[in-house]
Amino acid sequence: MLNVTVESQNRKFLSIEQNIKLDEQKQVKYKKIWLKTQKPQLPVKIQEHETVKQILSHPLLLTLLRIVFEETGEIPLQRAQLYHAGLQILLKQWGSTEGAKDKIFTSLSLKQKEDLLTYVAWMTFAQGEYFFEQQQLEQYISDYLQKIFKTQIELETRAQAKQVLQSIQAHYELFTEWTPGIYAFSVLSFHEYLAAKAIVEGYTVQGLEQALKQLVEQLTENRWHQICTLVASMLPNTDYLLLLMKSKIDTLIESQVTLQPFLTWLKYQSLKINCDYKPAAVRAFYIECILGIDFEISGALDSKLSRDLEADSPKLNSAAHKLQRCRFSDRQKQALQQYYDMSKVLFDSIDAGCVTCSIREELEQNLFSFAKNTPLLEAIA
Repeated sequence: MLNVTVESQNRKFLSIEQNIKLDEQKQVKYKKIWLKTQKPQLPVKIQEHETVKQILSHPLLLTLLRIVFEETGEIPLQRAQLYHAGLQILLKQWGSTEGAKDKIFTSLSLKQKEDLLTYVAWMTFAQGEYFFEQQQLEQYISDYLQKIFKTQIELETRAQAKQVLQSIQAHYELFTEWTPGIYAFSVLSFHEYLAAKAIVEGYTVQGLEQALKQLVEQLTENRWHQICTLVASMLPNTDYLLLLMKSKIDTLIESQVTLQPFLTWLKYQSLKINCDYKPAAVRAFYIECILGIDFEISGALDSKLSRDLEADSPKLNSAAHKLQRCRFSDRQKQALQQYYDMSKVLFDSIDAGCVTCSIREELEQNLFSFAKNTPLLEAIA
């Protein structure tokens, strides 16, 4: 685990901030040059996919988008698909262009190269290490190489690990050296993708079922939220994971006694306000009003409610004003925010994953509702 003094931490974050500012300057120039040289249909595709527009904000992700589009003529719909396709192309190109000093890395198969990056991502992310010392990073690489070349001694693989790290950094900037001897994945979401891949493909100590249970247990930590959504998008079927997530959210509510009466009241309100709206969308709307946040989930759940929100509906305005009479302590609002955030992870994972229709319907109907005893949820208890 990285252990630095307060003074060195401040220097590290200053360095990151300076690098980000430089990146922003590069992004503007890079985007304009690249987009002007691409096929006419690319801007249309970008407008179609919000994920792609978000990807354009980072040079490395833009590079992935560019090479995938030039290689396949398509833009993947999901972030995980883009990362997978981009990484495959990068590693193939890497294998055909590296010089003699990189023979150790080019001797690995495409799968082994990808596995190496996945192993490093999991070992660091699982321990909460977003920044890691060069010595530790080389140790992870060395550990993996020893598994592949079982006859080699540790000193040999440590020397090879240094070469591999230099090659990765020099050619594709998957790792960035923020300060001398301190590294991180160049893009946090790429680190998250590879960590999620490790769970799905069994790089963790546990089997997949146990790994999913452990993942869901960590839903109360924000840093695992994107991992859950990415894992959902990679699984061939997400039913089990989604039901575990819903059960975990309901368990959280069991421990929040002061929120249970509110959710009961909210359930009745959602049935009264307008029979044309989906009750789950109304419940989301009420919570978003109380928390003072965008109507992200409520609008996505119900297109009619979304249109009425845009039209400044008197009925919705009246409902929002009534919420002003609700008094929540800071602690209650904190609990409600956590409940909303975890429910959003579930909502995003439903949208990202391959879900059985009956389970999708039940989960969407019971969003923001305490529904621990439904038949499908009882099946995994």
